[in-house]
Amino acid sequence: MERDIVGRYYAIKVALKALFEQRLIGREREINSRNWHFLCHDNGEDMRLYQVNAGNFIYDMTSEQLAELLESVQGILDEYLLESDDQGHWAMDYIIAEVKRGAHEAFNNLSQQSQVFAAQASLIQVLSSPAIQNQIATARLSTFSDWKGISDAARADLTSIIMDAIARGVNPRETASVISKRLDVSMSKAKNIAQTEQVGALREAQWNETEWAAERLGLNTGLLHLSALKPTTRQTHAYWHGKVRTVAEVREWYSINGNKYHCYCSQIPALLNDDGSIFNKGLADKLAAERKQWAKAA
Repeated sequence: MERDIVGRYYAIKVALKALFEQRLIGREREINSRNWHFLCHDNGEDMRLYQVNAGNFIYDMTSEQLAELLESVQGILDEYLLESDDQGHWAMDYIIAEVKRGAHEAFNNLSQQSQVFAAQASLIQVLSSPAIQNQIATARLSTFSDWKGISDAARADLTSIIMDAIARGVNPRETASVISKRLDVSMSKAKNIAQTEQVGALREAQWNETEWAAERLGLNTGLLHLSALKPTTRQTHAYWHGKVRTVAEVREWYSINGNKYHCYCSQIPALLNDDGSIFNKGLADKLAAERKQWAKAA
C-alpha cells in the first residue's frame, strides 16, 4: 500500500505541474526580488518555514481564473486520493486483504490449540462469518472518511500557499517547489494513516474470531499481547507483552491515549485455563522473560 501511495502522490505532482504551467500566467518584474519567509501550518501541526523570492512576478489572473485553478487542484487531489470503482475506495483492496489475513491467522492459531475449534470451524466459515462481513462494511466507510480528510487537508494547505504566492509575487517555479514539499508532508501523514488502517483491520479480524470461538463454541479464549519490543516501543505497550486480556479490554486500550498510532504490537487468540492463564505455560514463561530483558535494556 505504501508503494501505491507514493505512486499516487507522484501522479498528483505531475498533474499539478502541468496545471500550473498552463494556468499560473503572468510576467517577471525587472526589480530586485526580496526574500520572503512564511510559516506553513497543517491543522496546527507540522510548522515549517520556507524561503522564496517575493515581489518579482505579476500574475495575470482574474478572480474567476483563480477560483477555477483552485477547483482544478481539488479535482486532481480527489482523483488520485479518493479514486473509487464498483468495489469502493482504492485502499479497500489492501484493507480487505488484511482482514482475510487476520482471520486466517486466528483460525490457524485456534485450530492448533483446540481440537473442538478445528472440528467445528472451517476457514470458509470464518471468512464468511457475519462479524468479518460487518467489519469489511464498516471499514468501507471509515477508510473513505480517512482519505477524504487527507484530501481536504491537502487542498486547504495548497490553497493557502497558492493564494499567498500570487498575492506576494512569488514566481510559479518557486510556488510549485513549495507545493511539492507540502505534498511530501501530506504523503507522510497518508502513509501513517494507511499503516494504522491496515494493522487495525488485521487486529480486528483476529479479535472477531476470538469472540466467535467463545460465543459459538464456548471456548475460554483471550488475546495474548505480543509487543514488538523495539528500542522505540512505548513502555505502556511493552508492559503487556505476554499478558492476556479480553477482547473488550484490548479494544478499549486501543481507543485511548493514541495507542493505535505507530503501534507494531499484535494480539493472537489464546486458549485459556479456568484461572485465565494461557494454556501454553512454556510460552507464557518465554514471553515474560523477553519482557524483563527489554526492560533492562530500555
